[in-house]
Amino acid sequence: MAVCLLVAVCGGWLALSKGYYLLVNSKLTDWHAKTVSVSGVTGLLNKEITALAEPYTGKSFSVKDAAALREGIAGRYPMLKNVSVSRGLLSGELNISAKHREPIAKFVLPDDSVRYIDSDSTVYSDPHPDLLKPVPFVELVGDVPEKLSPEFIGLVESTLKLNKELDFAFLQMNLKENTVKMHMPDGSIIDFGPAADLKQKAERAAQIIAFARERYPHPQVLDFQFFKHGKVFLTQTSH
Repeated sequence: MAVCLLVAVCGGWLALSKGYYLLVNSKLTDWHAKTVSVSGVTGLLNKEITALAEPYTGKSFSVKDAAALREGIAGRYPMLKNVSVSRGLLSGELNISAKHREPIAKFVLPDDSVRYIDSDSTVYSDPHPDLLKPVPFVELVGDVPEKLSPEFIGLVESTLKLNKELDFAFLQMNLKENTVKMHMPDGSIIDFGPAADLKQKAERAAQIIAFARERYPHPQVLDFQFFKHGKVFLTQTSH
């Protein structure tokens, strides 16, 4: 009796497993989107991405379609990262998720269009910036690449942490010569020279500025061209 019961249970389990496998396999090969779900972004951007996906509802939606939709969203919205499109096999839900890049600086191109730079050093446009706090301005000289150097990003992030000592008006980076200058609100200039060791240079500049602020007239020029030799020159400008 126990053996018969065991055989029946095993047979039922095998039948159930086979049925589930066939169901999932059929869903994989002929999956249809019933609903659309977008997460990670809000407001108008959420509505726009939802509108891009809604034409797929009620239609067969393959893995290839999912890849094409993901690439389309990523290409249309460069301010998004970690874009993913997945299919809820049994729920019929088309799931889209993404994350809005957080800019650490911005710059304006000659045609007056604005570009942003995130902590991954990616340069991107953003028609929906929704900025919650001011973003430092950077003046770029030369052709704008898709990514800036990690050294430069490190400088921006370091100066943001040192905003009391290095409260700059804007940064200037010459992409042809790979040099960086920081322009202060009082007209002072910190010439970091080559875009190398920028984090250490920023920390040193903060120390010198704090020391010189109450001791010497402004504006001033802080020159790091001999930084490798342990020297930094502080001079008063002729303004």
